[in-house]
Amino acid sequence: MVSEPVNVNEFQELARGVLPKMYYDFYTGGAEDQHTLKQNVEAFQRIMLRPRVLVDVSRIDMATTLLGFKISAPIMIAPTAMHQLAHPEGEVATARAAAACNTIMVLSFSSTCTIEEVAASCNAVRFFQLYVFKRREVSAQLVQRAERNGFKAIVLTIDTPRLGRREADIRNK
Repeated sequence: MVSEPVNVNEFQELARGVLPKMYYDFYTGGAEDQHTLKQNVEAFQRIMLRPRVLVDVSRIDMATTLLGFKISAPIMIAPTAMHQLAHPEGEVATARAAAACNTIMVLSFSSTCTIEEVAASCNAVRFFQLYVFKRREVSAQLVQRAERNGFKAIVLTIDTPRLGRREADIRNK
């Protein structure tokens, strides 16, 4: 790519060029026949930003609060797994980015950095993604670690009683 990426598709192409195929496929793939992934992309394509003209926009404030925490805009970092596949600092770098942007990061249960490493990295407001395990003591220990390390909320995820067949991961072994 000759210049800096300026849109999502160009960032995706940049990632394709620098990540090993297996990692790129992990980040861009979905489960089963990728129906939900395709529907999500289509839903985002339907979002239209309505321009305002002849309106004073010199003092726009997009700040809002979420669970009592003030953030710079109604955007937060969702729990996504395995950041170190794309960057050596992994979720620590993501937490620092969240702090710099004054937003909330939800640390994935499948993080490549520990709860403690992320907590020590910066002062971002952090939530923790929790899956409830059959062995409830495992879930309880994770909640206690998150609480001890200053995480402010638990984001309960219930979509994995059975993992989807991620075809690219199967092909990449």
